[in-house]
Amino acid sequence: MINCSVCQTENDQYSTVCKKCGGFLQNRIPNLDLFDVLWKIIENPRTAFRLIMRAEHKNYALFLYTLSGIALTFTGFWYFKLGERFENILFIVILGTLIGIPFGIALCPIASSLHWGLSKIFDNKASFRNSLGITSYSLTPIVISLLFVLPIELLTFGMYFFTFNPPPITIKPVLYMLLIGFDIALALWSWILLIIGTNVGNQISLWKSIVINSVVYGLIVIGLVAGGGYALKMF
Repeated sequence: MINCSVCQTENDQYSTVCKKCGGFLQNRIPNLDLFDVLWKIIENPRTAFRLIMRAEHKNYALFLYTLSGIALTFTGFWYFKLGERFENILFIVILGTLIGIPFGIALCPIASSLHWGLSKIFDNKASFRNSLGITSYSLTPIVISLLFVLPIELLTFGMYFFTFNPPPITIKPVLYMLLIGFDIALALWSWILLIIGTNVGNQISLWKSIVINSVVYGLIVIGLVAGGGYALKMF
């Protein structure tokens, strides 16, 4: 909480104007600086999420979801080994991008609404706008995976990264396990950021944040696997 210096009324820590007298409590943050926030996410997540909560516009949220949609699409291609169905790595890259963009855009309101709905169960102060900011910027590690890990995987293994025959682990086992380990670590980091963001942004206790985001991640993973399997049967 933050006390008004004029009337001493207690206000929410992210308020910029006193709810009683209208006096200014702290500086307005109209928009977020993408690279500044991303660096703060890496350096000090709690500071970053406090900044996100205070911002009037959660700009770049859709952009981060779109990039994450592309990353998750390629993860699906790897999981379902779609390289068995195609012969050209360039086609896989183009297809993954074309599917990933609308997928990320669609995931944005779905994941944000899910997070918002579960947060409301534990805290009536939770808002969709805050959930949008929390979930989108917690995807920073997924974006890092797309921009830095995936290109190495594609350049190293090519089509074989998405096939069973031969399995990519038989080509360069140490490098393959290292890259998959990076992907797993980044996914885990994203989940931890989501917990921190929920704890800081919605002012919900740590254990409740863990419960909320375990359910969010679990439902999304189940939905992706089930949806991907259904799509494969259809096509």
